Amino acid sequence: MFYDVIIIGAGLAGLMAAEAAREQGARVLILARGMGSLPLTSGCIDGLGYFPSSSPVPVSSPLTALGRFKDFHPQHPYSKVGKERILSALNRFQDLTRSGAIPYAGQFDSNFLIPTALGTYHPTCLVPETLKNGILSLPGRVLLLGFEGLKDFSSWLAAENLNLLQAQGKIAPSFRAETLAGLSLGGKALNSLNLAGAFDGEDFRDRFARQVQPLLKKGEKLGLPAVLGFRFSHQAWADLQKKLGTEIFEIPLPPPSIPGLRLYNLVRSHLQGKGVRTIIGLSVLKPIMEAGEIKGIVLGESRKSPVYRASAYVLATGKFVGGGLDAQRNRIFETLFDLPVQYPRNRKEWFNTKLLTAAGQPFNSFGVEVNENLQPVDPAGRVVYRNLFAAGGILAHADSMAEKSGGGVAISTGFVAGELAAKTR
Repeated sequence: MFYDVIIIGAGLAGLMAAEAAREQGARVLILARGMGSLPLTSGCIDGLGYFPSSSPVPVSSPLTALGRFKDFHPQHPYSKVGKERILSALNRFQDLTRSGAIPYAGQFDSNFLIPTALGTYHPTCLVPETLKNGILSLPGRVLLLGFEGLKDFSSWLAAENLNLLQAQGKIAPSFRAETLAGLSLGGKALNSLNLAGAFDGEDFRDRFARQVQPLLKKGEKLGLPAVLGFRFSHQAWADLQKKLGTEIFEIPLPPPSIPGLRLYNLVRSHLQGKGVRTIIGLSVLKPIMEAGEIKGIVLGESRKSPVYRASAYVLATGKFVGGGLDAQRNRIFETLFDLPVQYPRNRKEWFNTKLLTAAGQPFNSFGVEVNENLQPVDPAGRVVYRNLFAAGGILAHADSMAEKSGGGVAISTGFVAGELAAKTR
């Protein structure tokens, strides 16, 4: 079967590539082994949290920092894409989420500090509106409310750590903690997925509000783990604020992330409505390559395995977690097309001996080298396959863990790669 653009990978970069290609009128197919990394993320879009990555002070404006960024990191994906295309892609992302009833607050020119489940802070530039009232530059008093039996969130631990930061002058609000007991989910296990499903129902929200009201003190905001609805999160959040008469915000939990799943479901549903086909759960993908071009992708290893062909392809398989990169003892390799990968040949340079360090781990910046059109290139700078583009975590020179740049890189490079692939027809 023939498509204009085939995208390999269903993470944020792959989904945004599909959006851009479809906007150009292309027939688009997404092939993926799994759902991508969105369920593993906070659901926020990190633009650039730290520059340089070893700095202890978060960046106040990713856009301002970008003015100096290319001088220090000329090979970084942001430097390849450029400011105008980054801003255009992020604006399109916000339009998409707004139309899908999960609006995102913020802009690329300013970072927020939001609380984490452990009571630290996280710099990010775009957040779901259900998180925006938790911005840590806003003074006031906050009640952090946990749920008895929910192991992923201790309101007492988070409040204690956040108050230490407040005492150091690093954040503005003060916190206290409570735990809500006796919350019934009708026999279901008390976990983040089941709680989110319960909060979609107005009857459950009514009962919850009646239990919480006596715990709130006058003038307090309410901070909750990010479980306020799965399909109707914005509606659930707004309804609870009205019922309790106070500002409410969510705090992202460890995976599976409800905000990440909301975003994945929204974008995938949006793409399906526009005619983008998605095939997920593939164990074997085999490329057909001839004369400097990708000719097709075979789904499986038998003679009868289906073959999908396209004019252009976008590789958005991520790094090691997503399966885009793998390692043997003395080499790092790209797993689908065996593209050249940028990494030091001395294995001792792959790792930092300190596990948790602001400078990050070198292997997080390994990846495929591309030109300014996001086409993979060999060490001499020659394009490897004329009709192949790459986006997101698979790209070299971006350490999203240390920089806090993963969402911005995924959206901008994905959108640009999808647009360029569609124009290859």
